Amino acid sequence: MRQNSNRTIEFNYTGIGVLNVFLLAAVVLLMMYFVVVSNIITSSNYKIGILNKEFSMLIENNGTLTAQKLSVENSSAVLYFAQSHNMVEATYATHIFENGEVAALR
Repeated sequence: MRQNSNRTIEFNYTGIGVLNVFLLAAVVLLMMYFVVVSNIITSSNYKIGILNKEFSMLIENNGTLTAQKLSVENSSAVLYFAQSHNMVEATYATHIFENGEVAALR
């Protein structure tokens, strides 16, 4: 830095000073990039963890429903349920409507 006779300050930029400024700017930008990328990775891992928990709950629910289905498909269980509720076999049923949801006994 040099001072002229008319009170102005003159800066002499050297190559080393300019290089230091660019290196400092590069370090700051790389640090910001690191923070942003690490936050993105962390949030994606959090979302994956939540989805894995939901998936495990759905697998457990599927197992429970499969067990219930197998118990309903058991013919002896169906027969016991029908007998305990005084149900009889519907023979010779005629459907009143085309979609077959309502039937009448003859």
